[in-house]
Amino acid sequence: MMLKSRLMLLMAGAALMTIAACNKSDGLTSPRSSNINSATKSDAAKKGAVTITAVYDFSTYPLVFGTFTATGALELSGTTSMDIGSNKNGQRAHCVVILTPDDGSGTITIHQECEFAIVPPYPLNKGEWHIVSGTGAYTDLKGNGKLTMPPDTELMTGTIY
Repeated sequence: MMLKSRLMLLMAGAALMTIAACNKSDGLTSPRSSNINSATKSDAAKKGAVTITAVYDFSTYPLVFGTFTATGALELSGTTSMDIGSNKNGQRAHCVVILTPDDGSGTITIHQECEFAIVPPYPLNKGEWHIVSGTGAYTDLKGNGKLTMPPDTELMTGTIY
């Protein structure tokens, strides 16, 4: 009986210590996670017009890499990848673009539907884009618009809403 009482007291003490150690009001969250959480609820993106310019090295086609800059409702820059899925005749493509801001605030995934003109190749190459998902500060980000494709570039203009 005495052994059972001591064992119960020991278990109760361990449970109390575990509960006290897990209290999140002590400010012991990591700086990176608290920055992402505050960015999610504040200025990660504003509603309004946005321009995203991505420049790629197409030597690794169909998965290409480059850099991007966003201005307007999104003010950020970083690295990007684009996975290009062309149809058989090369006149249309579905592309998946992933933007990774340099500040480590998360990622933005964009789907593009593109049409390619035969002659001249630009400015008649055109398409549409929309944000399909995000991580970190961009988890709930929504946006879409039009795009043109100058040489080695995806020029997306539209709206964050």
